[in-house]
Amino acid sequence: MDQDSPRLIADALAQLTPEHREVITRAYYRGESVDELAEALDVPADAVKSRLHQGLRAFRRALQENGVTVP
Repeated sequence: MDQDSPRLIADALAQLTPEHREVITRAYYRGESVDELAEALDVPADAVKSRLHQGLRAFRRALQENGVTVP
């Protein structure tokens, strides 16, 4: 990871909607499961899955717009 990576990641996360940013950070940084997130956010598990899917797509796009190559 180069020294700009944390800034690029933070910039990309900041471009997401609050709902997408929350599920991504809680799932990937805190390691919370879909069921844990659904309970904590008081939404169905399918809503969490949808937010994760859409949020990750938006996150990849944001990274690419910042010049990061995403596989």
